[in-house]
Amino acid sequence: MKKHSKGFWTGLILAFCSVVYMPTVWACACGCGIFDVGLPGLPVSGMADQIGLQYSFMNQNWNHSGASGQIGALNSDKQIGTNYYTLYGQHMFNEDWGVEAMLPYWFRSFTTDTSGSPGQINPSPTPQSAYISSLSDLRVMGMYTGFSRDKSSGLTFGLKLPTGPINAAPLLDRDTEPGTGTTDALLGYYTLGNLNANWGWFSQGTLRHALNHNQGYRPGDSLNVVGGVTYNGIEGTTHIIPMLQANGMWRAPDQGGGDALYGNINSGYTNLYVAPGALINLAQHWQANTSLYLPVYRYANGNQLVPHWMFSAGINYMF
Repeated sequence: MKKHSKGFWTGLILAFCSVVYMPTVWACACGCGIFDVGLPGLPVSGMADQIGLQYSFMNQNWNHSGASGQIGALNSDKQIGTNYYTLYGQHMFNEDWGVEAMLPYWFRSFTTDTSGSPGQINPSPTPQSAYISSLSDLRVMGMYTGFSRDKSSGLTFGLKLPTGPINAAPLLDRDTEPGTGTTDALLGYYTLGNLNANWGWFSQGTLRHALNHNQGYRPGDSLNVVGGVTYNGIEGTTHIIPMLQANGMWRAPDQGGGDALYGNINSGYTNLYVAPGALINLAQHWQANTSLYLPVYRYANGNQLVPHWMFSAGINYMF
C-alpha cells in the first residue's frame, strides 16, 4: 500500500478487512449486499494478517414495490429483523497473494401471514413468527494485488460455500433461509488512492453467480459496487477518520423456491444507498468502525420488505 503522512493509510489499512463482508450472498430480498463492499471491508494488500468481528443490523418492515412504498397488506411477509455477526480472517502469503475467509452467524426474526398471497389483501390474516439463530454460508476468497508497486489495486476471487441450513424453520422461504444451498462464484476488484494530503478515495465491486441449483432453487446473480471518500484533515487528531460512501446494488430474480408459484415476481431489485461513517483508531493494531446506511433510490420487483435504514459497526486487529 502507499505510505502517506498524518497516518491516513495507517488508519485506513487497519480498517480495510474489518468484517463488513456480510450476508448479501444469502438469499435476501432486502439488498443485504450493501455490506459486501466498501470500507472497512476492502482487502489489505502487502504482508498483513488480521482478524475482525463485525456486527450489522437490518429491520425489514416496509413493503416496497417498484420505486415506491406500498401498503403492507399487499405483502404476506410482515417483518424480517436480523442481527448479523461475522468473523473475518486474512492471511498474506507474500506481497501479491493472500487469502481471506468470512464466517457469518445471525439471529433472525421472521413474521408472515400464513394464509396470505403476494400482491393480494387478505381480510383475515393469520400471522405467525419464527426465530432463528444459525451459521450462514462461508466465504473463502483469494486475492491478487500485484498490478502496481504501491499495491493500491487488486482482484478478489473465490467461492461462497453452502454451509448454512436451508431448512432452519418451517415458516421461512428459500430466500430468507440462512443458506442458499448453492455454491456461488465470486469475482471482484478494488482500487484506492489520494485526492490530496487530506482526502482519499476508494472503489470496490463484487459479482456473484450461483453455479448450481438446490432442490429447484437458485438465487439470482448480483452485482454490488461502491465508491467513496475518507477525510484525515481533522485538526489535532488522527484518531477519527470520517468516511462517506455510495453503494449501488443490482440483483436478478431468483429461480425456484417458494416464490416460483408466482413466477419469482417478488425477487430482484436495484438499490442505491449512501453511508456516512467513521474509522476510529483505538490503539496500536486495533481499530473500530461504524456506518449508517440510508436509502437514496430503490426499485423492487413485485412486493418486497425493505429496511428504512441499516447499521454496521465492528473492530479488528492486525498482526
